[in-house]
Amino acid sequence: MFRMRLVSAAALISSLVAVVWLDYWYPLFNAPGLWIWPLGFGAAVATANEFVKLAQHAKHAVNKLDVLIAVSACYCVSSLPLFWRLSGENYPLDCPIGIAGWPSVILPLALFGLAIRQMLRFQQQGNALEELAISGLIVLYVGGCTSFWVVLRSQPSSQWALLTLVGIIAVTKLADIGAYIIGKAVGRTKLCPKISPGKTVEGLCGGLVFAALGSWGYFNHFIPWLQATEASRLGQFGPLVLAVILTLGGLAGDLTESLIKRDVGSKDSGNLLPGMGGVWDVTDSLLPAAVLGFLGVVARLVPQPV
Repeated sequence: MFRMRLVSAAALISSLVAVVWLDYWYPLFNAPGLWIWPLGFGAAVATANEFVKLAQHAKHAVNKLDVLIAVSACYCVSSLPLFWRLSGENYPLDCPIGIAGWPSVILPLALFGLAIRQMLRFQQQGNALEELAISGLIVLYVGGCTSFWVVLRSQPSSQWALLTLVGIIAVTKLADIGAYIIGKAVGRTKLCPKISPGKTVEGLCGGLVFAALGSWGYFNHFIPWLQATEASRLGQFGPLVLAVILTLGGLAGDLTESLIKRDVGSKDSGNLLPGMGGVWDVTDSLLPAAVLGFLGVVARLVPQPV
């Protein structure tokens, strides 16, 4: 099992490194972000699909097609600033919606679309409220959070935006790795035994240390080495604060998935990734990290482009 986990992890990391390298040096159609966009879209749809399957496994009423269309719409509409560059011009900075405003536009429309679908299918009492609640939760959680992957990538300074997005993903996953390694080695104090028995307080501390070291080195040294940047608002400490936020946010995302799996009686969200489970088992910590990472960028916790 551990060997297969390493193989799957190596394949995922290799794919990410390849598309990031292409996106950084050779933008597709001179529109930065297009190389990495399908990877995010596939992860968003696969995560939503696994969420739906878990709900259906517990005999909850939910329509997979409706949810996948709604999540896809959230991701695609939020990508409008990214695709705008195909016109040969940058997205207009004076647009009233801005770049981060598109998720707030499409999410209510997607939820309203789910309600209309329920109206068209309604025949008897009992399922409409349950299906709307579960479908709406999946769209808000998966569609809303993954939209901010695109928002981060769509920032005006393209190469800096890509590096920052990669940094947020890397720091979040370093927290996961640190928690796993330290938890396995010295973990004794259970963090949340009823939901996730394997998680320990010692593991959380290890995750914080791994994330802090990675964030400090990446944002304070690696990005400034590649790009001309201004120091974060908190100087050298900004990336450390971001590391704490991403670690705790990633933990919340991990425990959220564990809660759902525990409630429906499933060990993994899926079996698409041998040794690792499903796609949601990989993206669980990255969903809240996308929103928190964006807020960290807005708060200038990381170096900004000159």
